[in-house]
Amino acid sequence: MNKLRFIILLPLVSIFSLLSGQVSPFESNVGYIVITSDTSNIPIFIDGTLIGHTPLEKPIPVLPGNHEVGIHPISVNDPFTQYGPDKTKKNIYVIQGDTNRVHLNSFFLDQQLIHQKKESLYSKYINITLSMLLIWQMLILSS
Repeated sequence: MNKLRFIILLPLVSIFSLLSGQVSPFESNVGYIVITSDTSNIPIFIDGTLIGHTPLEKPIPVLPGNHEVGIHPISVNDPFTQYGPDKTKKNIYVIQGDTNRVHLNSFFLDQQLIHQKKESLYSKYINITLSMLLIWQMLILSS
């Protein structure tokens, strides 16, 4: 009896799942991003995912909403570039059915990343120095 139910239900469930599945990868209308750059063969990342290298011939379909476009991936080795304000990426808001154009100046963005890394390194040195001074003062007060 259970085998008969399984034989009858399996085709019904598979037909229903095929009919109710997605027709396209995007349920709603998408927006597009057209990316240009001043240099060729530069990796392009949207929300940390590699999309391709410049020049990109076709617009990139994305879901409506905020997106970060840049030439650097989200870094695991350098968490400062992953969290906090990042001037090396451009934040854009894509509207449904609209095409946004973004131009990336790779030299300018690369210089901003180098500057951010230097600032991060300087702040680490300052924090270590202040911590050492605090410990030294506590040692003086305790003796």
